[in-house]
Amino acid sequence: MGIWFANAQKRTETYNETFVVTDNTVLELNTSHADIEFETWDKDQIGIEAVVTLEGATEEEARHYFKKDPITIMGNSKRIEIHTNSGNSWSFAPSFNMSMDIPEIEPFIVDIPEIPEFPEFAELPEFPPLPVVPFHDFDYEAYKEDGEKYLKKWQKEFGKYFDEEYRERMEAWGKRMEARSAEREKRNKERLEERERGREERLQAREAARTERMERMEEAREKRAEAREKRMAALEARKVERFIYHDSVYPFIAGDSLGRLPNTFYFHSDGEHKNYKVKKTIKIKMPKNTKIKMNVRHGEVKLAENTKNINATLSHAYLWASTIDGDQTDIKVSYSPVSVQKWNYGQLQTDYSENVDLREVLNLRLSATSSDVSIDHLLKSAFIKSDLGPLHINTVSENFEELDVTLQNAELICNLPPTAYAIYINGTNSKVNCPEQLKLDRKKNRNTEIVKGYHLDENNKASIVIHSKYSNILLD
Repeated sequence: MGIWFANAQKRTETYNETFVVTDNTVLELNTSHADIEFETWDKDQIGIEAVVTLEGATEEEARHYFKKDPITIMGNSKRIEIHTNSGNSWSFAPSFNMSMDIPEIEPFIVDIPEIPEFPEFAELPEFPPLPVVPFHDFDYEAYKEDGEKYLKKWQKEFGKYFDEEYRERMEAWGKRMEARSAEREKRNKERLEERERGREERLQAREAARTERMERMEEAREKRAEAREKRMAALEARKVERFIYHDSVYPFIAGDSLGRLPNTFYFHSDGEHKNYKVKKTIKIKMPKNTKIKMNVRHGEVKLAENTKNINATLSHAYLWASTIDGDQTDIKVSYSPVSVQKWNYGQLQTDYSENVDLREVLNLRLSATSSDVSIDHLLKSAFIKSDLGPLHINTVSENFEELDVTLQNAELICNLPPTAYAIYINGTNSKVNCPEQLKLDRKKNRNTEIVKGYHLDENNKASIVIHSKYSNILLD
């Protein structure tokens, strides 16, 4: 239902809908360029109020705009859907040129471990010929006839061949064997020393190449960061994002008075030099256990006091929440600041987002890419994967259970708790700084450092585990 208000060149239409719902009702939103605010109440109903304000248009132009239904609300007791039409739906042709800021993707870094060299096979010695051993034929037939008598006779004849001359030949043979062995050991030692020198030279060359590669990567990252900053500044300075070929109309968006993300949209007509300003606001009242699925592009989202098991995707938006709960919670944001007072359960993914601020965290699964993440107070457990961005954990509760962090091309700054816990760090091409009060055992193998230890009690169940590549770790 639409309610029409007109004031000079300002036109406002309000859409109100109410639905009777159950515990299994799903509320689904697919919006663009709209601010959304949630509120809970003790009714088995979902009440929706959507307000669209248009400024700068004549009455005829406004009627033409609202005839296209900028907001659609429909549903029943099982499913409720809210959709907004795209910003260029005011009689604009569907084809247009779009200028998009596509983020640069950092190069993947694969750290290939060095394959150990196979040891050389030992050289088989060339033995001097052994003196011929004399042999007196044994007559088996005679042995069968004479038995012991023939055996004694054969042994006596056989012993005559092992005289003094034969013993001298054997001694000479033994001396030649010792000389050959000494010469062989000398050659093997020289060969091993030569191979070790070659191995050290190869390791030094490999380390120099790796250091040069790391320096080039760091320089490239700095240049990309500088380029991103310039692009963001250019985007903010450039109001016009899209050019549409129908009726010479150009839409563009502007931020609010606080310089945050855009929530007001303008249309400009070269023919009459008029500006049209459009603002969409959606307010939703709902039961506490309502299941929400949300896809929001451009706008500000304020969640209710306690939001449970929400499934949300936000792009170029702003997310505010008091309490997020439910182990089925799954929130994905890109290019969107996030502010949550209390995060109890669920999964959060942030891509290319600055100012991701989580004040109090009970249980969290976080994946962050090129995002600036801050956790003010960790109460129980967190499993965090951070690539290409800083992660700050200001305090960790004395009763925490587990902190597991994986870093790549990232930075971790964490203030450790004063209580007992075990700690394990595996850092490859990373800088690791730990406080002196920790009892640590450090082992380093080429570019990988393993740090194992504890604070106060090595048998305590609380644990901190950190895996890092090309990252900085500062624990305090």
